[in-house]
Amino acid sequence: MGVSVSAKFSEKEITTLDEITEALGLLNRSELIREAVRFYIALMGMDTVPRLRVLRAINELFGSSGKSAGELIQEVRAEDEI
Repeated sequence: MGVSVSAKFSEKEITTLDEITEALGLLNRSELIREAVRFYIALMGMDTVPRLRVLRAINELFGSSGKSAGELIQEVRAEDEI
């Protein structure tokens, strides 16, 4: 089964998507978005502690969210409660 998803991105986000798409050698933005969704689904399927470790590592590597590891941990805990 296939599902179509629509999203709006800012010009800065589009530029970043294009740069990542090219750097990874993907065919287009859609392929990058599919990979990102697959990663997110895999991440959400992990137990809490390993997921927190992955989030912490991502935050330390990229830090683009501007959130501390503690804030990310609180977000994950809040998601687990839902």
